[in-house]
Amino acid sequence: YQRRVHGDYNQDLMRSGNLIIGLVFAFLLANVVKGATKEQWKSRTIYQLMTDRFGRTDGSTEDCKNLFQYCGGSWKGITKNLDYIQGMGFDALWISPIVKNIEPGYHGYWLSDLNNVNEHFGTEQDLKDLIIECHKRGMYVMLDVVANHVGPVKFAYEKISPFNQTSHYHDYCNINSEDFRNNQWRVENCRLADLPDLKQEDPFVAETLLNWISKTVEVYGFDGMRIDTVPEVPKWFWTKWNAAAKSFTLGEVWDDRLDYIKGYIGPIDSLLNYPLFYPIRQVWQGMNSFWGLHEVLTAEASQLGDIVDYMGIFINNHDNERFLHTNFNIPRFKGAIAFTMLYRGIPIHYYGDEQGFKGANDPYCREALWPHMDTKSELYLYLKKIILFRKQHTIWNNPYKFIYQDDHVYVFARGEVFCIFSNADNYVQNKSFQAPYPDGTKLCNILKDECVTVSRGQINVVIEASETKLFERRQQSIFKNLYFN
Repeated sequence: YQRRVHGDYNQDLMRSGNLIIGLVFAFLLANVVKGATKEQWKSRTIYQLMTDRFGRTDGSTEDCKNLFQYCGGSWKGITKNLDYIQGMGFDALWISPIVKNIEPGYHGYWLSDLNNVNEHFGTEQDLKDLIIECHKRGMYVMLDVVANHVGPVKFAYEKISPFNQTSHYHDYCNINSEDFRNNQWRVENCRLADLPDLKQEDPFVAETLLNWISKTVEVYGFDGMRIDTVPEVPKWFWTKWNAAAKSFTLGEVWDDRLDYIKGYIGPIDSLLNYPLFYPIRQVWQGMNSFWGLHEVLTAEASQLGDIVDYMGIFINNHDNERFLHTNFNIPRFKGAIAFTMLYRGIPIHYYGDEQGFKGANDPYCREALWPHMDTKSELYLYLKKIILFRKQHTIWNNPYKFIYQDDHVYVFARGEVFCIFSNADNYVQNKSFQAPYPDGTKLCNILKDECVTVSRGQINVVIEASETKLFERRQQSIFKNLYFN
């Protein structure tokens, strides 16, 4: 009798335990499937890397001799070096497309098999392990995705799985450079760089792509995605994609026309801020007047409104020569970095910038990082300080307030943060600025031992050549006595 009663009790307890485990698993799965929202991404600072160029599985550090081919980076190589990324303060990671590619598609954008991962990067389990480890560390993972084209196979569609029929592609034509401004139909229906253009109007193509992205987010637990070649695909398809993805979508619309890019907000959540990319480069790389930058900032605020807060702001990426390639000016580079970290938007840092990489256009801007993982380098430590500053002041929650601008000085405030930027190499400037704080407020520069006090609504400063000053209201700061130039 005792054994029977206890046996029944134990069975009931086991059933209850299984039910609880099942409910917990369902809860966790639901949260994984949904990814993260744009509001959650707003506070993140993204480290963009190329999977093939960041870290090797075996930890070897021999440099890559041919940047046109695979260099040996892998998902395990990333997992083993997350401390390097997190050590700067980054809490989000953007990785390369994961699907199997036509050789030698080291970058990930030449799809050959949608339903298998790129074996050069590792196994499905390696990818899952990377994402699990990132989530343990409180880091988001952003997947790079392509729904516009496949790899360079001309018309040999049998090499592509599952899009192996002529009917899966638009009729042959190539996009011309003038089409991007004058012919949207050709942009959506012709080939980009002679890459076969998928026909989203075909039900098989559309359903296959939508099912793939839904399943990929569910299986791996990605928190968001960067979408390649957005204008080359009709907006109606992106609306369906966004619904299927159930996570934050950040699109590439490589265009500076605000009215044009605005049309893609809605079909997808947000965009890379290409209209701002060029003025930032022109000001800090080329020493152009800040007037041009200010005009774009003002226009974006007027035409895009709150959208700007969710756009990806960047100064380098895998498609352009690096900032330092044409002008190896570290003080100005630091200014551009600080601006992207503290202005409106989601900052995106391109791997290798923390080591002063200066590669030319693709593929030379896609260097191997593993010979250069120096956690004591000047730019690594600078980024660590700026990102910590951004987080300490939850900069994304504070409205942007324009203060001052002339040809070579730009000033804005966000809450208790007061930022001064200069791109003048050849002279020292004495300046006074209105400060949105009460008289007697003490402001201290986190980049060197310098404090000023607000008097009659102003502060007076001396700006050195191409100097960046990042002031905070001095109360109790984690930056006290941690100055460096």
